[in-house]
Amino acid sequence: MGALADNRRFWLACNLITLVLHAFGVYLYASQGFAHPVAQLWAIVIMLHMLEFPLAFIAVRERRIGWGVTIMATLIFGFTWWVPTRRGVFHA
Repeated sequence: MGALADNRRFWLACNLITLVLHAFGVYLYASQGFAHPVAQLWAIVIMLHMLEFPLAFIAVRERRIGWGVTIMATLIFGFTWWVPTRRGVFHA
């Protein structure tokens, strides 16, 4: 996974997919509540991202990224933000 893990386009594509899921999740939650499976999946993704906070702080500690940026980026993108940031693919 070395070459793929350092491929900026790969991580940006992953982040785009995450943003699309957020858009659909928010829309479906606002229009139908958690009755729609995509809204349920979106809620699960948000909870998983919150569980990633400790890992994200450890991963980007050496990059000296503020805690607010780390929390927001991890909440929105999860590991598709902090893994490439740790590897230097994304710059703070």
